[in-house]
Amino acid sequence: MILLGEKDYLEKLQHTVRPVLEDNRKAGYFSSYDGEKIFFEYYEHPQEKASVVISHGFCEFTKKFEEVIYYFYQQGYSVYISDHRGHGYSVREIEDKSKVFIRSYEDYVQDFYQFITKVVFKDKVDKKLILYAHSMGGAIAALFLEQYPDVFLGAILSSPMLEIECGKTPTILVQLVMQYKKLIGAEKEFVSGHGPFDSVPHFESSSCLSAARYNNIFSERLQDENYQTWGGTCAWTLASIKAVRRLQRYADRVKLPILLFQAGMDTTVRPSGQKRFANRSANTHLVEMSDSKHEIYNATTEIRDAYYKQIFAFFDKLLGNCLN
Repeated sequence: MILLGEKDYLEKLQHTVRPVLEDNRKAGYFSSYDGEKIFFEYYEHPQEKASVVISHGFCEFTKKFEEVIYYFYQQGYSVYISDHRGHGYSVREIEDKSKVFIRSYEDYVQDFYQFITKVVFKDKVDKKLILYAHSMGGAIAALFLEQYPDVFLGAILSSPMLEIECGKTPTILVQLVMQYKKLIGAEKEFVSGHGPFDSVPHFESSSCLSAARYNNIFSERLQDENYQTWGGTCAWTLASIKAVRRLQRYADRVKLPILLFQAGMDTTVRPSGQKRFANRSANTHLVEMSDSKHEIYNATTEIRDAYYKQIFAFFDKLLGNCLN
């Protein structure tokens, strides 16, 4: 597999990746468990080996993963992805599109379950499914796997949010403040340190090592207000703390094979939570990408080359096990 480089990234994206995706893309909305509309896309491969379902991260959206989708598709996998509620083109419970608001991660989990049953399994229920989840999407994935253990053959958890990064402030104190904010009706406010989209690029402090990829995604945000989701609310923070506590408590319920990538230069999530989950779940292999920031799929060419080689070797092993 040949990865897109750095210098010619945008040219290859426009003239190689997007034509393939546009020719095979199907998109729409499905009604979730509460009747709300969730946006999705899928790319059905005519000779699919299996299907990959993507769970994106905090403040992300489907279009941010077009390069990832392209690689999966080129290797013979159908790909399904949806915008989590409060992101992209999916339902928003508050008007300010720069804020991520959620009352409980159970909403994310049930949205994802409806996505699987109504979209992914629409034509056939015997599809071989593999889960790919990044950051916050990794927390959603862990919760999903604990509740629905028989849906996927295995999972990739890429820099998963399995413990909240609260800086020097103890997590319990953050939780108490967030509960107070909820009590006084301020749960829709930005959590401290977060704010609205300011239209100013911040590559150096970003979670990305590839300037070309950062600039491309930032350009997409500038052009579409649905991509300008930028910070968490107090409600989202409280829900995240509770979700992480819950997923760690029931990590031993996860029996399927998991390849967990840990970014060595991650300042977004805590590595201790990833290690704890790997130790408690039954079949998780943790791989440290020591020179990568949080977004491993947007790292240097060398890092991404090692990343994808391990991902596709893991996929091959999963499918090989199906045949045995």
